[in-house]
Amino acid sequence: MRTRARFAAAVGAIVLMLAWAGRAQVPSGSQTRDPVVTLRVIVVTSAEAAETIASRLRSGESFALIAKSTSTAANADDGGWLGKQRLSELRPEVRAAVQGLAPGHFSPVVKIPTGFAIFEVERDDPAELDAAGVGPALASTGSVRIVADLSGFSEARTLLDTIPKPEDWNQTPSAACDAHTRSRAIGRTPVEALLANKQALAARSPLDQMQLYLGLGQLDAYEGKLGDAIARFQKAREIAAADIPDAMPRMDEALGVMCLHKAEMDSGVQEAPGDSCLLGINTRQPLRQPAEAQAAIDYFLRYLAGRPDDLEVRWQLNVAYRAIGGYPDKVPPRYLIPESAFRSAEDIGRFRDVASQAGLVSVGLAGGVIVEDLRNTGRFDVVTSSMDSCAPLRFLSNNGDGTFTERTAETGLSGQVGGLNIVPGDYNNDGCQDILVLRGGWEFLPQRMSLLRNDCNGRFTDVTMASGLGEPIGSQTAAWTDIDNDGFLDLFIGNETGAARLYRNLGNGTFADISRAAGIDHPAVTKGVTAMDYDHDRYPDLYVSNYGGNNFLYHNNRNGTFTEVSSAARVKGTPTGFAAWFFDYDNDGWPDLFVTSYVPSVEEIARRYVDEPRNGTTMKLYRNLGDGTFADVTAEAKLDRVQMPMGSNFGDVDNDGYLDMYLGTGHPSYAATVGAMLLHNKSGRSFVDVAASSGTGELHKGHGVAFADLDNDGDEDLVFLVGGATLGDRHALRLFENPGNGNDWIALKLVGVKSNRTAIGAEIKVTVEDATGASRSIYRTVGTGGSFGASPLLQHIGLGKTSKPVDIDIWWPTSGTRQHFTGVQKDQWLQVQEFDTKYSAVKRERVHLGGPVKKP
Repeated sequence: MRTRARFAAAVGAIVLMLAWAGRAQVPSGSQTRDPVVTLRVIVVTSAEAAETIASRLRSGESFALIAKSTSTAANADDGGWLGKQRLSELRPEVRAAVQGLAPGHFSPVVKIPTGFAIFEVERDDPAELDAAGVGPALASTGSVRIVADLSGFSEARTLLDTIPKPEDWNQTPSAACDAHTRSRAIGRTPVEALLANKQALAARSPLDQMQLYLGLGQLDAYEGKLGDAIARFQKAREIAAADIPDAMPRMDEALGVMCLHKAEMDSGVQEAPGDSCLLGINTRQPLRQPAEAQAAIDYFLRYLAGRPDDLEVRWQLNVAYRAIGGYPDKVPPRYLIPESAFRSAEDIGRFRDVASQAGLVSVGLAGGVIVEDLRNTGRFDVVTSSMDSCAPLRFLSNNGDGTFTERTAETGLSGQVGGLNIVPGDYNNDGCQDILVLRGGWEFLPQRMSLLRNDCNGRFTDVTMASGLGEPIGSQTAAWTDIDNDGFLDLFIGNETGAARLYRNLGNGTFADISRAAGIDHPAVTKGVTAMDYDHDRYPDLYVSNYGGNNFLYHNNRNGTFTEVSSAARVKGTPTGFAAWFFDYDNDGWPDLFVTSYVPSVEEIARRYVDEPRNGTTMKLYRNLGDGTFADVTAEAKLDRVQMPMGSNFGDVDNDGYLDMYLGTGHPSYAATVGAMLLHNKSGRSFVDVAASSGTGELHKGHGVAFADLDNDGDEDLVFLVGGATLGDRHALRLFENPGNGNDWIALKLVGVKSNRTAIGAEIKVTVEDATGASRSIYRTVGTGGSFGASPLLQHIGLGKTSKPVDIDIWWPTSGTRQHFTGVQKDQWLQVQEFDTKYSAVKRERVHLGGPVKKP
């Protein structure tokens, strides 16, 4: 019954859209005339049901829990969370109901187009969740403005959630593809019919008519039909001009965003991005088809005439002037964000995107990326996934000459569609990396993952059901780690739709779910997981990064159970957690912890470029003190900044021995074009953003990130899977070739015997001496890097400029074996097997990315 009710509510007006009444033109600086409230909502289909819920609320029941179990709105699973809303943006009937409500109080029943609603005004500090433990919050020092949701993602997700589906729709990838496609077709049909029926449409209020056009336009935008979306938005704007003048600013922003995105699509930017998509790189060359970008400028200027201090639209205006080749010269001075604001304080050399020349072509949505030697050829192949439920994985085979060829069909991966992330791991210790495909992330709808066994013959076999991993789960993050040191990789999976999962590898090709017994099954909206032995007791611990609540640090009790110690260890993270990883950023031998904070606000990011104080929570860097606790060193490391990172990872781009970071960005909205960040590690003391000088500041959303030496020239190149959450936001993968720097390096492939075959968790120390005779140590732990994107397990270790051979120490987790090698020549690839007293050199031919011509 609930599913049918939610479906009926959804097709009535596509989704609950409360804010389309528009942003009234409020004088600059007059915050008291445009107050902000933080809201939750419950929507049901009858007045009687709403009154029953109101009675339950008056008796003291949790608003969020009732929303989660009864609401027909798309945000029910988030406890009805709507977040911060300007009163001027709400529908008149909603504004009247919530205006003047004290925090913690709820409104009378309100009739809205999608049913009957009750609203609750949240308390001033939304960082603390109520007892329900649901609802994403944005902890902040002030009001955070969420980016305008202009993409159709919410509408499409609501329809997928509400249409009738077979019970087993989420058990096979192909069925999930069919459900996604049918849901949009079913959802748009009654709205199209209503808009075509002039008599029925005239019986609706102007506000309802406007919202119907907008809702259908959002679905058009989702599917990449930007021309149709703009036409519907323009029709909505005509209605607003005649009857709802307060909606005009909102409509101008929406049309500006849609026109700018269409200009990029018309110009082929999604397939061939070039420098036009790089923040800080100003070519002053217009898009091939800039007409729609000029239209966007006109809409943005119209909006800013009434709200000149609106940073979100001001940012979009500057991006639009870039698109016509008019930045910075033609930007009105009042709205200009100067070029100087984007310049890097350091220059580590200019990276060049050579993906197309190298045949590394993958155009798609948000997804994961694996760079690894998947065929044991001594060359790194690339696999990508896409959250498009109908798009297959792509296997890009390394030809050994600097080029790649797609061989998806030959590898048996064509039927593996969808997957917001992919994670490699040799679960059966046969020396061939297998692949785990994670689905359902961001959609909050459990779907079946896929475990793909690498058959060591160039093909993969789906062994999900046989392995015991067939339970649907909504996830985008997982970590392979050997929790009990038995030599087999276990699997820890973060969950967005319930409790996390921990599967113990039984060593016979199957897994056992030990989540509850292990004590890690706390429900959360988990966005990132990582595993490492942070206290050097030989057993890996687990860290969980959550969106909408505190993070978890599970200390391994060495008996199959874990204890949550985030408070004692002082690593609770932020209420807006996303990617997370352990890495030794300062080379003191203790794994430190980095946790991103995902704040989906263009305005907050723009504040940094115009020297305005931030409101949102920052990313966090925790330094390991070696006593089981950590210190928050975010500010001193110069990382106290707001960003919206999704895909991210770490590597050493300049071979100085200190690990750098690359942070992609993400939000479904077409307005969320803010630029990726390459953060250069300055000798373990602080980080500086070099995205502009390095040419790696891709403006569009990006997810899978991997660092890998693809041309065998001794430095790590950067693979960045770019793409958004909607069919209209496809983008080409970037391969940023490292320009080189002259520093030395060494690369180690470790092979486990008693420890797991791929040596995950093994620790490495390299001791180097520079030209002055000063000695230092560089530390690495074998793994694939961050929690979104997988770098090779072969450890590429920068040495700086060293004058002598190096010493290498290796510690193996299962056996406890320690190996020590002295006088090892630099600038070479080595293989080391557990227990061996000698290492072996591996020969790799240097190639030119894009063809047979060698680099000079």
